[in-house]
Amino acid sequence: MENEVLYNEVGKFIQLTSTFIGGFAIAYIRGWLLALVLTSCILAVLIAGGFMARILSKMSSRSQVAYAEAGNIVEQTIGVIRTVASLPGRSDCMTELRQPIVSTLPRD
Repeated sequence: MENEVLYNEVGKFIQLTSTFIGGFAIAYIRGWLLALVLTSCILAVLIAGGFMARILSKMSSRSQVAYAEAGNIVEQTIGVIRTVASLPGRSDCMTELRQPIVSTLPRD
């Protein structure tokens, strides 16, 4: 399975590389002046692409950390709810917890 993935990636790399080089060759043969101008812009495009990739990876890692923290809070909350539900005096706990919540609700 892993070898198949590796072979597919190598094949795709060879295909894209040959397309890139062939495209440059054809561009320089058909319109060398325009190809020369566009070649000078490649560095700026690469820098902008690298900058964008760096920003996206930072944003992705920050969102993963935020989701991990939220998942941890949810786990703790569910654990507390299970503990309260398993207690024999859960109705007393429920009334104590319900009173502050009800007091925040708007009254008609």
